[in-house]
Amino acid sequence: MVTTNDEIEIIKKELRKKLPQYPAILLIGNTGVGKSTLGNWLLGHHGDNGPFETKASFDSVTLEPQTALIEINDCKYNLIDTPGLFDLKDDSKSEIALTKLANTINHCSYGIQTIIFVVKKSFGKEIDRRIQEIKGFLGEKSLDHMLIAFTHCNMDQTMDRKIMKDTFTPKMKDFLNRIDNRWIISPNPDLFNLDDDIVYTNIYEAKDIIGSFPEAYTTEMFNRVRRAREDAEKEARQHAQEERMRCFEEELAKISGAVNSAGRIRAKKEAQDACFSLDTVVTLKDGRKIEMSDVKIGDHVACGVYNNAGNKELRYSEVYLIAHLDKHQQTEFLKVEYIKPDGMTGSLYLTSEHHVFIDNAFDYARNIRPHTSQIHVLENGESISVKVTNVSKETRKGYIAIFTRVGTIIANDVFCSCYSNCPPYQNTIHYILSPIRFITLFRKSNYYGNEIHPYLKFLYNNYQYFSGAFKYKLC
Repeated sequence: MVTTNDEIEIIKKELRKKLPQYPAILLIGNTGVGKSTLGNWLLGHHGDNGPFETKASFDSVTLEPQTALIEINDCKYNLIDTPGLFDLKDDSKSEIALTKLANTINHCSYGIQTIIFVVKKSFGKEIDRRIQEIKGFLGEKSLDHMLIAFTHCNMDQTMDRKIMKDTFTPKMKDFLNRIDNRWIISPNPDLFNLDDDIVYTNIYEAKDIIGSFPEAYTTEMFNRVRRAREDAEKEARQHAQEERMRCFEEELAKISGAVNSAGRIRAKKEAQDACFSLDTVVTLKDGRKIEMSDVKIGDHVACGVYNNAGNKELRYSEVYLIAHLDKHQQTEFLKVEYIKPDGMTGSLYLTSEHHVFIDNAFDYARNIRPHTSQIHVLENGESISVKVTNVSKETRKGYIAIFTRVGTIIANDVFCSCYSNCPPYQNTIHYILSPIRFITLFRKSNYYGNEIHPYLKFLYNNYQYFSGAFKYKLC
């Protein structure tokens, strides 16, 4: 799940309507920690009964920023209850929350008077990591405007500040000293009423701290931090790309060292190996199942399973190349048989040098051992591991090799590589093929020949340049 441009524009329009021209007070923190409850206390309402919606669970009620006008010491502020940050269960939700918070900050044109970081009383163990994340997002200067509000405290901890202090970890004490001990307790709404003295004491202290900051944290400060963060991320991506290239060159060096004096002849022979039997079944994106011999360039076929918000879903990838195809040649295949937990049996015909996912790694099909080796098969939309029951040889008419953009394919419900002769270099070979993947984005391949594809011949003809990489490439 991502925040789309349309969603961002809607957020911006809503914020422009909601935010009068006053400095802001931001409530930030984890999902379900009690930001909305504290907001209601600050606004003079009971924590569970105010303009900010609350819920007694860890599900995020605040999906969009909630705002209200608050007056402290004759000064007006926009109190903004933000979506939960740093959601430990779902990184995508954290990304969305940060995007919304960034848009909120950029609409606080009169600055941010106070950032109230709302945390549970047991938060001390992860304080360093969370503060680093806040500094990375808001900048070091944001700590000069920060107030910590502890929630989920018991009766004794709320009534006696010293008892609460005794629960602080050394790291929490160090951090609170660093921000001049600006902290309060947000009373538990299940234990206290609005007219209780301790509620008044903590909320009065919070307002006193809010009013004491001499100047607001400005959007210009935030955008300066954001630009620095984006530059750092760009540099990190560039470094990662350079590191990938370095690893790729190391892999090529390893491959080069493995090539013997007969490598050139061997590479050509292996390049002409077959792959799958023509009647191997694949699943199209529209749910239809067809034989590989009927697959066309541009079809999207099932290539794996991924987790989408807790649901297992098939992943599909475009077929960009028919590496080679022959409908008449007699070819020797391995018949790999297996049985699913429900008792249903299945089989897959592929050549011995082809790559299949065996025992959690890609390996030659010839290394499959009946009753010992496990392969991954599709069962009710999920990938499960099953034991191979038998492996035999069978001669069949025709063969086909098709490449998807991700380099994998589900064939007869079995998770396979599109390549052969490459263990353990699946990623390296996939990288070597990136030029043709790029070219076919703009110019669709129409090759359906029984010889290997011209680009693959090019790899063979430039065998010395690629230092043996072709040997480990494909079928």
